[in-house]
Amino acid sequence: MSASSFHSDHFAYGDPDKLRATIAELMVTVAMRANMVSDYAFMRDDPGMRYTMKCAAIEFRAALNLLGDLTEQLERERQRSAQASSLHPNAEARP
Repeated sequence: MSASSFHSDHFAYGDPDKLRATIAELMVTVAMRANMVSDYAFMRDDPGMRYTMKCAAIEFRAALNLLGDLTEQLERERQRSAQASSLHPNAEARP
């Protein structure tokens, strides 16, 4: 298994692209764990299946939390740009 590149400095400043990349990475890990659960079920390895499902649930929750952060970040950016355009309505008309 490769080392995770999940580092908090990737999204420390709310970069939407880095948040998306981290969410995508987490979901790839969840997909991998779903395949592992299937293998454990076939092998009748209940402890392995239970552990892997718990890990997948934690990673899925982390991705959902980051999605919430991304949504909030995008909403703040939208509000800032709307506020800036209302403060400078003729900004585009300047040479």
